[in-house]
Amino acid sequence: MHKFSLGRLGLFFLIFPILYACSNSEPAAIEPTPNEEPIMEFRSMSLDSGTQLHYGLVLPANFDAQQTYPILLLLPPGGQTRDMVDAGFSFFANGAIENGWIILSPIAPDGVLFFQGSEALIPEFLSKTAEEFQPEGGKYHIAGISNGGISAFRIATGNADLVHSVLALPGFPRGEDKNKLNLLVNIPVTMFVGELDEGWVGAMQDTETSLNELGGDASLQVMAGEGHVIQSLGDGVALYELLESFREK
Repeated sequence: MHKFSLGRLGLFFLIFPILYACSNSEPAAIEPTPNEEPIMEFRSMSLDSGTQLHYGLVLPANFDAQQTYPILLLLPPGGQTRDMVDAGFSFFANGAIENGWIILSPIAPDGVLFFQGSEALIPEFLSKTAEEFQPEGGKYHIAGISNGGISAFRIATGNADLVHSVLALPGFPRGEDKNKLNLLVNIPVTMFVGELDEGWVGAMQDTETSLNELGGDASLQVMAGEGHVIQSLGDGVALYELLESFREK
């Protein structure tokens, strides 16, 4: 078990590499609203290729392996290291246990990000974890922050049959993924971006327009006065309201 304090995350974001298609702006330090310290457990899984995939796990109170649960596949920001799993988790910590959600948050093996090759590991990861944690409706809600948001689109477009919803804060499809948005037309896609987050705003507006023109269900909220890290979402309240609404779609 690993207890993580949600208060002191800023230093992580002073050094991580943000990889994105069209922005020259630097990400701000992340300082989500301090909350109580929920417990995230870190586990390791051996994949068929021999790759060791480490991941963070949060279970609801009184977890019952015979039941199904809403499961959030949370893709971390930055270099997608363990520290970044912690940082991303801070946005979703409040409400996870209270609302009965399971969180799975994988660490990028050998620094290969989840839109640079490691996304190929996700189907096996989900298949193996489903032996113990059964997803509600057989599908997963995918969320990601920054590099995690880019990863969310890569994984969703490659595995649309496994996806219940997509949440990016921020994030957008890069390269080949932009040509696969038609695969997401039956999946609710919600995006948040800071008003001051140059480059990301335009790319995400284009994504919203493209998805809706294809007949999809996409929405984008441009957050006034916010930069790359959307501080006002740090308490998790709005995020879980959204996630709970996705369960009904």
